[in-house]
Amino acid sequence: MFGWTPTTETRTRPVAPTQALRDPVLLGAGCGIVEGTQVATQAGWQPAETLRAGDEVLTFDGGMQRVTAVLRDEVWSGLDQCPEALWPLLVEAETIGNQNDLLVMPHQGVLIESDDISDRWGDPYAVIPAAALEVLEGVERHEPYGTVEVVLPVFEEDQMVFADHGALMFCQSHWGLSAGILPKFGAAGNYNMLPMAAAIRLLEMTYIPDYADYATA
Repeated sequence: MFGWTPTTETRTRPVAPTQALRDPVLLGAGCGIVEGTQVATQAGWQPAETLRAGDEVLTFDGGMQRVTAVLRDEVWSGLDQCPEALWPLLVEAETIGNQNDLLVMPHQGVLIESDDISDRWGDPYAVIPAAALEVLEGVERHEPYGTVEVVLPVFEEDQMVFADHGALMFCQSHWGLSAGILPKFGAAGNYNMLPMAAAIRLLEMTYIPDYADYATA
């Protein structure tokens, strides 16, 4: 390993940390669609928490796609204060195509349009972690209180789901592992999420006029 020097000293095997019964277990680790968010289905717009396996949901690239499983979690289930890194973001209406103010989990992927980047098909779209949206005006962290459910719909392949009449949420097929559903062997993911630093830079270049003017000067 680069930078590592062998030694003859006896090393103690690290002990895995034990988890207390009261510690939260989060399936999505900051991902998922927050309850109350409207998603487009074959039956019209309906709250994400009402989704069931077998429902058909409108996706960005695949049209109507059948939900194979629905996993559920809580934004925070611990007894102590929720770490700020897991606070959802309150996204002001029209920021990412959402018709109303919208709560989005920080590690949830969202699709944005930008002429400064293109996907594998040459279209001007990028998937970014929602936490990057905090650089935009009208987006701020929102400390969770009480019990708030997060829904993780599972499809056979990665999909982008329409939410709140225009926003697009990344639903990754590997979420289904928690339900015993294996993604298709050898199937390439439809989307790749940008790292946080790249996502922030892209937003600054695309959506912040003062930054764009400075960057191109």
